[in-house]
Amino acid sequence: MGILIVLLGGLLFLYLNIKCAFKINITFYFLHVYFYVIIFRKKHEYQKRINFSAKKIIDRYKAPELRQKTKNNLKYLKHIKKVFNIFYVKDIFFYPECILEKQSFALEFVIVNRMLKKSLLNG
Repeated sequence: MGILIVLLGGLLFLYLNIKCAFKINITFYFLHVYFYVIIFRKKHEYQKRINFSAKKIIDRYKAPELRQKTKNNLKYLKHIKKVFNIFYVKDIFFYPECILEKQSFALEFVIVNRMLKKSLLNG
């Protein structure tokens, strides 16, 4: 039974391939996020449009209690470093774009896992 679990776990590890692609369009009035994940050759898509006013966000950040709350959340960034041991960011693009007749900047990047499956399978 233990051998079967080890074999299945090893095969899952060899064939597990994760790819996440992000595209973020930034305008003065809204933020458009396009995200898709490929796991086991299935593509899952997600799109979201977030409406905001840049002036309202800047005024809100000037409040001292919110600034302190943001600084407290930065201490969790050290946990993200552990994730980068497994995944890495690939193909970062930053370019101007027009979306919904508004000028915007697009930030596009891909996150993939570090394991090279083909070299492990071919021996």
